Amino acid sequence: MKIGLSTSTFFNTVTAENMFDILRKMRIDTAEVCLNTFSDYEKAYVDKIAQLRLGVDVAAVSPLSTQFEPQLFSPNLRVRADAELIFRKVCYACFAFGAKFYTFRGPINLTATKDFDYARLAQRINQLCDIAATYGVNLSLKNMRWSYAATPDFFKKILERCPRLYSSFSLYHAEIAGYDLREFLDSCPAQRVSLISVQDFNKADWCLPGRGKYRFDKLFSDLDRRKITAPVLLAAGSDSYTDFLQIRDAFEYLLAQYREIAG
Repeated sequence: MKIGLSTSTFFNTVTAENMFDILRKMRIDTAEVCLNTFSDYEKAYVDKIAQLRLGVDVAAVSPLSTQFEPQLFSPNLRVRADAELIFRKVCYACFAFGAKFYTFRGPINLTATKDFDYARLAQRINQLCDIAATYGVNLSLKNMRWSYAATPDFFKKILERCPRLYSSFSLYHAEIAGYDLREFLDSCPAQRVSLISVQDFNKADWCLPGRGKYRFDKLFSDLDRRKITAPVLLAAGSDSYTDFLQIRDAFEYLLAQYREIAG
């Protein structure tokens, strides 16, 4: 298992041009790369940033999904086609960074719907999995609290219908949706978990790992028991720290917790 960092932690604090250099200085060799706007998806820009990767392993690429992913499911063919053009650009970014996974969110659940047309959703997700596969990439659905994929039950039902779909689980989004992360882990076969993003919390406040009450030793034990070997990535808000040394300390804390379990 690798311990690393999602560059969402650097949102509004570090430019993409500098993120790999900072990761190397922290001796973090595994990351999820987050792209934040339409110009970030363009091939020339992606190729430029990918050249800076050097020794950092990019596990996944994550776009700012609300810009286009809900439109991938639009009944309007032109809307869907336009969104698909951007989707393909993100798939290329995964290829350029050497990432096996595209962290995907899909439709937004604005009305808190609980009954879904799983057959229709699965048909479209399988089409998107086919497109991603042409770039050597796997689609990995993330449990965003505002999305269709906000519950363990949704994952169980959609994964049954989408055999090539993977899962990306967020501790933060599980907790604020009212679930234990382990409930999501139990909804998905171990080999279909692509990554797990974590941060810590103390009462109502979210913070860097090691500053809150979350039992990461127990999480790593549970992952080991389930034989889940997907990377665990620090993904904290930029308001959780005042300098990069604090991020480095949080990463070291996670690493120490994992090594204690792994032996």
